[in-house]
Amino acid sequence: MYPILAEFDSFTLHTYGLMCALGFLVISGTMMKLAHRAGHKAVHIMDILLGGSLAGVVGARGVFCLQNPEHFEGFQDMLNLQSGGLVFYGAVLLGLPAAIGVMRLRGLPVFETLDMVAVGGPFAHGIARMGCFAAGCCYGLPTDASWGVTYAHEEAVAPIGVAVHPVQVYESLALFAIGLCSIWTFRHRKWKGQVMMVYMCLYALVRFSIEGLRGDVERGLFLESIFGSWLSFSQGISIALAAVGIGVFYFGARRAYEKV
Repeated sequence: MYPILAEFDSFTLHTYGLMCALGFLVISGTMMKLAHRAGHKAVHIMDILLGGSLAGVVGARGVFCLQNPEHFEGFQDMLNLQSGGLVFYGAVLLGLPAAIGVMRLRGLPVFETLDMVAVGGPFAHGIARMGCFAAGCCYGLPTDASWGVTYAHEEAVAPIGVAVHPVQVYESLALFAIGLCSIWTFRHRKWKGQVMMVYMCLYALVRFSIEGLRGDVERGLFLESIFGSWLSFSQGISIALAAVGIGVFYFGARRAYEKV
């Protein structure tokens, strides 16, 4: 693995950052194409993407800082994204509401636009996960399996010289499969919001399952005072995400669509 692709005088090109940028291009292109077909302005889609992305980065970094306060000596360290450290569910918790806010501000139909997000989102997320694989973050538990991955690069976040489950690849492949499901659902959807519900529920199931193979234990626990060590932070959020997906998009959006 090559966590760093190139180094310049004052800038380091990280593989993870490049893959995230590629993922952003994928979801941008997908949403632009779908928005054009629906008659929406491209500038409004870019507003949604930029607003949601900026808020998502803040949320992703914020959750990582809360989970790993020992990694930072001061506020300046927390702002240094080149040091790595982003949590996907943190991006969802802040980025999705921000994106919805921009949709409403621009007068776009929320459920229809979220379906567009759900078509490109899984592919963008899957590409970004391959960036995690290159960097060695979000690594898996040690394994004797023939497909175990051993990191050797000194900049890798994963333990050096230990064969671990490539959970980033597992999740990436699952996300690409979810993306195909999202495309099929978009073409055959019965109500607006159905595609986002499929994305949220399927990803929650995948993430809940893969968490058992994760080796980076510093992610924390979900409501430890109530559940003890039974649920990791991401497993708890996965359950909540599935509940929101079913509650809001099935019972809410579906009924609203049927009344029209």
